[in-house]
Amino acid sequence: MSKYLMNKFIHHVNMNESAEKEYKSDPRAFVEMWEKGEKLKFTSEEREALCTKDYGKLYALGAHPFTLWSFTEAVWLHEKPREELVKDYKEKAAKAGYPDFTT
Repeated sequence: MSKYLMNKFIHHVNMNESAEKEYKSDPRAFVEMWEKGEKLKFTSEEREALCTKDYGKLYALGAHPFTLWSFTEAVWLHEKPREELVKDYKEKAAKAGYPDFTT
């Protein structure tokens, strides 16, 4: 059930400009605040990956690859050049193989 919550969070940040800004300014505080409003809870591993913007770990945990890439671009693009971000994302995804993305 927590994969559902992780993907819901990623989608929320992708689709809501103010949520994206808040998340980018303080990921840990935003994750904690957002989780308090949900009945479900992230696993500690999911929470830490979201708090540290670790897209490689999120992929390995089963975040949906399509929404995860949009999320990664939105929250990292101004911190890394796009070419570097794409290369790093692909390398981290390849290391994880093909995780179970079902929710």
